[in-house]
Amino acid sequence: MTLQLRAIAIYSHAGERRDVEFVLGRLNIVTGASKTGKSALLDIVDYCWGRGECTIPEGEIRRTVSWFAILLDRDGEGILIARRNPGPAGKASNDIFFERGVVGFPASPKPFVKNVTADGLRAQLSMVLGIAENKHVPDPGSTRAPLEASASQAIFFCLQAQDEIANRRLLFHRQGEQFIPSHIKDTLPYFVGAMGEDHYLQRVRYDEARARLRKLERDYAEARAMANETSGIAQSLLQEAKRAGLLPADAFADTPAGLRILLAAAAAPRELAYAHDDDPAADLTDLENRRRRLRGEMQEVRDEIADVQRLEREASEFQSEAREQEARLASIGLLADDSGDAETCPLCDSHLAIPIPSVSEVRRSLSALEGQLQSVRRDNPRLQARQAELEAHRNVLDGQLKTVQADILSRISENERLRIEQDQFTEQARTAGRIGYYLENARTVASDDGIRLEIARARAEVSELEHLLDQEALEERLTTALGFVGRDLTLYARSLDLEHGNNTLRLDRKNLTVVADTIDGPLALPQIGSGENWVGYHVAAHLAIHGLFRARKRPVPAFLMLDQPSQAHYPPERDVGEIDGKSDEDQAAVARLYRLLFDYCAEKYPSMQIIVMDHVELLEDWFQASTVQRWRDNIKLVPVSWLRSL
Repeated sequence: MTLQLRAIAIYSHAGERRDVEFVLGRLNIVTGASKTGKSALLDIVDYCWGRGECTIPEGEIRRTVSWFAILLDRDGEGILIARRNPGPAGKASNDIFFERGVVGFPASPKPFVKNVTADGLRAQLSMVLGIAENKHVPDPGSTRAPLEASASQAIFFCLQAQDEIANRRLLFHRQGEQFIPSHIKDTLPYFVGAMGEDHYLQRVRYDEARARLRKLERDYAEARAMANETSGIAQSLLQEAKRAGLLPADAFADTPAGLRILLAAAAAPRELAYAHDDDPAADLTDLENRRRRLRGEMQEVRDEIADVQRLEREASEFQSEAREQEARLASIGLLADDSGDAETCPLCDSHLAIPIPSVSEVRRSLSALEGQLQSVRRDNPRLQARQAELEAHRNVLDGQLKTVQADILSRISENERLRIEQDQFTEQARTAGRIGYYLENARTVASDDGIRLEIARARAEVSELEHLLDQEALEERLTTALGFVGRDLTLYARSLDLEHGNNTLRLDRKNLTVVADTIDGPLALPQIGSGENWVGYHVAAHLAIHGLFRARKRPVPAFLMLDQPSQAHYPPERDVGEIDGKSDEDQAAVARLYRLLFDYCAEKYPSMQIIVMDHVELLEDWFQASTVQRWRDNIKLVPVSWLRSL
């Protein structure tokens, strides 16, 4: 599988499109004057690959472009990725369009609608590259989290920006950012093939096998404890079963088999011995409501009895007073008639200062009083009967209250007993569950049960997987892989005539740099002077590692983008234009560099694509044939016509 770059496109806000096409499997050169947008090509690829920040420089491009797009080629299949321009001062856009099986770019950006997130895009690219399921697990005690190699890390080996290719302290793309160096170190074993494609599955199998082995060994130890002697755990469970009432207090076993029988009996399912069909709490509530109702009726009867007694008492008092008045008026019988003078006493004929009632008036008063007395005598027996009736009803209610009160006390006592029994049943169920679990996991070992054979098989599987996952073996495979990288690195450094290129060179994984092993000791890239050497070693290192990727068919894009590799000899602001590559040492060094890149694709790795953005132009046929874009005389990445609309 090879993944290369067919073309890069930009779209204007008016819907116009500008393409930069590349040829697969060879050197592609974009040459031109300074400030024509050459460096932005690498940033566009990085941004469309899913980077969280748009690093395309502010200026004409960010103001005139609406969408950026790249067209990838996966063994003939076209894969289109488009991402909206975040605009001037914008960090990034979440509008990403991804489509497989395309022929080319659409004429306008109208079809571009968000159909994937940045995380989803990286997952799709990992699938396109064929990155298998993997995970790097740091050493115990490390603060780094496990990391899965993906397309996010694969792109680090494919891009060399202008400020990276000549940096003596940074070898890989974005190496100077936080966490990126550790990501490169942790995923390098997978990308160079030191970690097999089935490493992750083997790790999962290893973890499962270890867990299974620990369980088997634990089961075997418990089983042996029961087989050889009465297990302390089993004895403890036996005592718990006695306390919980699952077994008689005198239950005893002097053999493992007898102990197992007792525990099995204790763990047998059982039902709650005491239960009510009705809810006890509901019965108690009904009784409370009934008592409340009877007390209310009792109070009503008492109030009515009090009213009757009050009426009877008032009638008795009235009767006494009436009798006294009747006695006083009885003297009216002494009067013969009513012919006397009202001012003369009818008894002694003496003159009265105050007139007295006539005899007829006194007799009428006496007659009315006698009528009232008869009415009181007639109602008095009725009041007494009503009082007797109410007293009887009160006695009935009192009896009912006493009965209800007794029922309430009985039910409270009954509920307390039920609660105790329920608590006991819960404790029994808990104890029986523990015993059941113990019996299930602590089996008695028999000669034919095969548990020791299972343990032996599990140990053999763990040992085999440990060997496959052996960290030392992985480091050896990584050392071997990096040895091939060092071999080619040395070869390319010598062809570029770099300083210390005559020594053995290697890629230092720990510090992510190039090291020359000299007779006086190792020299890292920061200790090797001159920009020419720094650029040369960057190019040589990336060619060497991509050679390993291609030889081992690793899931890394088969393209390498280099921005301004001639800057050590011709700074970007010094536009020298055409050179013959022979006039001076600088021209010769640039010619050697480009010839190495050309031969690398043409002869060694025809499935590899190298894209270079530079301002020099060699007057060599092979260089001219490799040049796909010349940006001079107002020819830039952004057409001049787009700028007029600003």
